[in-house]
Amino acid sequence: MKFVTRSLPFLLAAAAVLPAIWTPEFLGAQTPVRPAPAPRPAPAPTPTPRPVRAPVARGWIDHEALSRAAEAHAVSAFDMSALTGRLSELTSERVMVAGSIAMDTYRDFDYSFAAIAPMAPMAPMAPMAPFPPGAFDFNFDFAQPPNGWQGPMFDDSRISRRPPESWATDDPADSLYREARKALASDSYRKAADLFRRIRDQYPKSTYTADAPYWEAFALQRLGGEANLRAAKEALAWQQKQFPKAATAGDANVLVTRIDGVLAQRGDRQVMSELIGRVGQTSTPGCVKDSDDERIAALNALSRTDTAQFIPVLKKTLARREPCTQALRRNAVWLYARTKAPDAPRVLMNVAKSDPDKDVREQAVYWMANVPSEESVSMLVELAKSGSDLEMRKRAVYALSRSKSPRATATLREIASDANAPTELRSESLRWYMSGEGRTSDDAMSYLKDVYGKADEPRFRAMVLQSIATKKTDESRTFLVNVVQNSRESMETRRQALGSLQSGGATAAQFASIYDRSTNDLEIRKQTIDILSSLKDGAGTDKILDIARNEKTPELRSQAVSRLYRINDPRAVALLQEIVAR
Repeated sequence: MKFVTRSLPFLLAAAAVLPAIWTPEFLGAQTPVRPAPAPRPAPAPTPTPRPVRAPVARGWIDHEALSRAAEAHAVSAFDMSALTGRLSELTSERVMVAGSIAMDTYRDFDYSFAAIAPMAPMAPMAPMAPFPPGAFDFNFDFAQPPNGWQGPMFDDSRISRRPPESWATDDPADSLYREARKALASDSYRKAADLFRRIRDQYPKSTYTADAPYWEAFALQRLGGEANLRAAKEALAWQQKQFPKAATAGDANVLVTRIDGVLAQRGDRQVMSELIGRVGQTSTPGCVKDSDDERIAALNALSRTDTAQFIPVLKKTLARREPCTQALRRNAVWLYARTKAPDAPRVLMNVAKSDPDKDVREQAVYWMANVPSEESVSMLVELAKSGSDLEMRKRAVYALSRSKSPRATATLREIASDANAPTELRSESLRWYMSGEGRTSDDAMSYLKDVYGKADEPRFRAMVLQSIATKKTDESRTFLVNVVQNSRESMETRRQALGSLQSGGATAAQFASIYDRSTNDLEIRKQTIDILSSLKDGAGTDKILDIARNEKTPELRSQAVSRLYRINDPRAVALLQEIVAR
């Protein structure tokens, strides 16, 4: 019950995005691959992150969007029957795999692994799995999501999961390879492992022999159990010795690291020492791609081991400064936050202030919000309120918006209303405050009025007006009407207030009143005509017809006439005919 309660927000959010992320590839369904895997492209350069909202692209989970979706959908929106139908299409073993992953990840770091929310209902099946939680150490990459913020992404594409179709019909091992491939595709892992082993034993010169050990090892690690895992390592070691340039050699390096992580978790001190040694390796000439960096794979594998032994490794990693370790340090940042160690706030703050890489510093600020302590909040408040690095302060503001601490919310309010704070920082603070606590705060309208009174920069004033419009109350609309009709305000601000009124739910009668009272404001009247002609269900038709017939200013009368074509009303057609006939 505790698990269900904790994961309910993510389940509701997943219901909203389930069709986009529930793909065969996501759950390991068979996908066609080429005989020889092509080199993976290098990751694109990471642009400067900016905390702005954007649509969620396929493969990415926007945590803020998930939270908003969870609030917007009632419990009834989660169609468990549809999900159950999906599960019935899977093999029992895959269901258990998903259940194990769900239980493991939710237990360790439930918020940040929201991407795995669709598998949460399968968590009760985890005890039936033939391996313990954590047996599969899936990697979470720090690539650049569409909304500008870096975060973990579910990625099981680092290793090949299905052998390519047979390509040498004249090869003596071709039929055996076909049979082994079929067994692996049907999740008959024991049979598949035995068949791939026969290829390298019986046909050492076959074109299939170079990659057969990899597929043998892949099947064995899927079976689980210490004996099978060690047999998988032996197969991979044989491949490395006999065929170091095999097409699956790169995948083999990642796979053996994952296996080592499981063995280390089970107490194999020698394997653990080897993993620690891999993490501490110096860079090879030229930076390798993140996906090919064995140090990152080793660090992720160690993350499933004893925390007391893992933390010193993380600290040493975060202290590194040599070139080509930036990605390694980024992974270490979020792994340290995941440990929830007592000194995590201080360690992450030190990284945020001292690491030479901008991305690493920003990651440290981002993940500080996942450390549930007042010390972490205090440090984020300090970062947000002071310093010359505006981008870092903006990231601290965003991190505070993800905190549940009342002090974090109070800080967002304080910065937004601080006339001495940079305008960009005030804008970010107001945006995140109004997307969270500000939406339901009882004093939100009074607060926004106060902020508006201290706003000088036009764009920030426009943002405050739009925030006021989102309240959609009589008080908010009255305030906007007063701004529109205040001749002491700049014309730009008055027009922005008029546009905000439209999104704030103002009626046709209110816009008609604004038109009638703005006798000396040609620009306001012109904008009001456009708004009246675009109101839903022809609500502004009566006023547009009146202006087209009776307005004395030719420019305004002509504009109203030109808008009649938008109106699906017999009276508009009749008036146009009348004007033509004059």
